[in-house]
Amino acid sequence: MTIAAVALAATSPGAAVQEIERVTEVADISGLAASPDGQWIAYRIERPSIAHNVIDTQWYIVAADGRSPPRPVGRGAHATWDSAGVIEPGQAIWMPDSKSFLVRARRDGRIGIWSMRIAGPSSPAFEADGDVERFAVAPDGKLIAEIGPPRDAILRANSEARDRGVLMDEQVNLAGGIYRDALHGNETGSERWTGEWFDSAPLLWDAPRKVVAHDPNAGIDAVAVARERALLDAKPPAPPEDAIAAAIATTACNRTMPRCGPRRLSSSLPLGDGRWAVTTIDGVLGQRIDIWDDRAKRLKILRTARGFLNGGRREGSRCAASQDALFCVEAAADQPPRLVRVAFDGDPLHVVAAPNLNRARDKLIVEPVAWRVGGSRASGWLLRPKIPGRLPLFVSYYRCAGFLRGGLGDEWPLRALAASGIAALCINALPVTDESAQVRYDNGLEAVRTAVEMLDRQGRIDRRRVGMGGLSFGSEVTMWIAANSNLLRAASIASAQIEPAYYWFNIIADHGRFKDNFRKYWGLGSPDENRELWRRLSPAANVSTIEAPVLMQLPEKEARLSPELHARLIAGRKGELHIFPLAPHIKVAPRQKFAAYVRNFDWFRYWLQDRIDPDPEKAAQYARWASLLPVEQDRDSTNRTQRSRSAISRSRK
Repeated sequence: MTIAAVALAATSPGAAVQEIERVTEVADISGLAASPDGQWIAYRIERPSIAHNVIDTQWYIVAADGRSPPRPVGRGAHATWDSAGVIEPGQAIWMPDSKSFLVRARRDGRIGIWSMRIAGPSSPAFEADGDVERFAVAPDGKLIAEIGPPRDAILRANSEARDRGVLMDEQVNLAGGIYRDALHGNETGSERWTGEWFDSAPLLWDAPRKVVAHDPNAGIDAVAVARERALLDAKPPAPPEDAIAAAIATTACNRTMPRCGPRRLSSSLPLGDGRWAVTTIDGVLGQRIDIWDDRAKRLKILRTARGFLNGGRREGSRCAASQDALFCVEAAADQPPRLVRVAFDGDPLHVVAAPNLNRARDKLIVEPVAWRVGGSRASGWLLRPKIPGRLPLFVSYYRCAGFLRGGLGDEWPLRALAASGIAALCINALPVTDESAQVRYDNGLEAVRTAVEMLDRQGRIDRRRVGMGGLSFGSEVTMWIAANSNLLRAASIASAQIEPAYYWFNIIADHGRFKDNFRKYWGLGSPDENRELWRRLSPAANVSTIEAPVLMQLPEKEARLSPELHARLIAGRKGELHIFPLAPHIKVAPRQKFAAYVRNFDWFRYWLQDRIDPDPEKAAQYARWASLLPVEQDRDSTNRTQRSRSAISRSRK
């Protein structure tokens, strides 16, 4: 037995589950805000809980001099998310006296404004009969709040939809359901299309809003005047054009990575006295902060990061500034989010808060990789255990930003796979152009093919055992590779694929100019037009060429969009479908995310390593998988099936 085999045999299923639990519950940081007097920095920690199936939030403050540890000032209730499943970052607005800051928080089913004090307990600052959707603080200390429809009105609208029926119009997502088809916080509610691509919102999203000016001292509410309403739409000041040009043009070249490629602006922050903090991002999604002195017209690099160095998980989120330093969230491929203080005078980076496990203990090698794909350079991150020999490979293709948890959408447990002996490669998608969908898919195929060839030449992987998974565009590329190559031994997708049903479900309301967007991004009209292009692009029409078994873990509202693909894969014994009720495009409920992680882990260990979890409760799962057609009719795959069935029989005894 090789050293690698010995290491793999020692892998404990229990240890893998613990690692997946830790990744599911990785805490994020957002909402960074500096007090007007420059003495304090406020921020929010968001921590998913599998046990409670919520994302708890807690607000903290830390002294701007960095000399004392942070301290909690109040709970922020449970995090909320948009219709795509992206967590809405925290927002803190300081009061003019710097003694407290305000946040939105859901309590007792209603979102109001809460006051977080630097000394004393948190308390409600403003509530109304509807949710506070946006707010601002006027120079005189008044709270300006935009209030959504009354809660009772939304409940009545839901009841009417159930009792009287719903007119099929441009707001109705027939695939998503009509009544209580989405999770809002801990409550279910109905959603409707907003007209912006696939965005949706709760019922009455288009009802008129009222804007109130609340005087916290007098306790009086009044209708906000125009100048007060304008505060809700106030945008941060833009940096000078020459500051942006200088930051983008200045590039620290690294021949092993494509950092000489075009940079772009991520965010900017005024520092006073004509100075700006300008954050740019490079081709491998590493950020750099420069300080621009507008009076001297001079740019100085403050800090370069391998990953994100900003105000949260979103690329464009901003750090917070005190007089002497920036406070930022640092997150890299091997570094979970932590709050750091970046001093302007060049002092060493100071870690302010590290709410996540120190990943140095997991004994994984996390390294950047780059290679040529035609005239372009592809890049990504490779995670592997510290064991020699050729390993199976899992590939995720789309976006590898910040801390690597599970690819875009966080569904494939990269670290647990690597710890179990499956190298995990996350590839940043090649730059999107105006080319056709087939060209974009072919670019993805070539990026994966050349990466596999490179790692094979280096003796790192077993190219006969390659798996792949993806969400959204990543799922489309996964299915394209499965149908148009023999690279994959197993695949996994988390979102819908185009086929005639996908078109008709969406065109029935033509929400968000679906017809125009569909033609723009896929080059397709109705299934009655250009049938040959439909046949090439639709995975459902190419199931006969798919040899890799496909695990499908889809939100309920997307599962209905690809019935032909599901039916053909299942009938052909080439895959199975798991449907997640109430889930948005990106699964966000901790238990759903954990379940998807674990099933993907088991799936790829089964197909790429011939291994099963001996847990008796999983016997039915492995019995189903053993009944699927082997990847290839050779001795290895036949032996894999026989070993799996024997192990399943033993687990039942």
